Amino acid sequence: MVWDVRNREGVTVPPGKYQARMKIGSNTFTEGFTVLIDPRVAEDGVTVADLQEQYEHNMRVRELVNGVNQLVARVRDFQRRTQVAAASGGPDAVNRMNAVAAKLFTEPVRYGKPGLQAHITYLASMTANVDQKIGRDAIERYAVLKRELDGLHAEVDRVLGPAAGIANDR
Repeated sequence: MVWDVRNREGVTVPPGKYQARMKIGSNTFTEGFTVLIDPRVAEDGVTVADLQEQYEHNMRVRELVNGVNQLVARVRDFQRRTQVAAASGGPDAVNRMNAVAAKLFTEPVRYGKPGLQAHITYLASMTANVDQKIGRDAIERYAVLKRELDGLHAEVDRVLGPAAGIANDR
């Protein structure tokens, strides 16, 4: 068996104790094992605690990526139904959603200003593939992006109503 040391969400897990479970027919076999820190990473001064912090950060950022992708889907769906929405929600709804889209999406021109979705996916790519100590700048940037995303979610919820099946615990 080969494991890429990633959890179900695709995030690299930190060093620690894990279990492999294999089911064959009605039999289930479980074997414990330990993932150790890469000695080359430890040599660079990165600790297991640093990797645990990186993992927790990456899980939070993954949730942020999922949240922005859900919002993108809602806004695009609204844009596809603009005529119907304009008739029911009026031009104010269209204008408010266009303002959200302008903040959310990257401008569709060469070298256009990146939108919130691009900023969030860039933050996710910064820390996802290298064992490292998370910089304070990445943690602070997460907080800023989360506030911006929460604000856009709230505006979309005010215009369209809460998303069906999505808890409003942002």
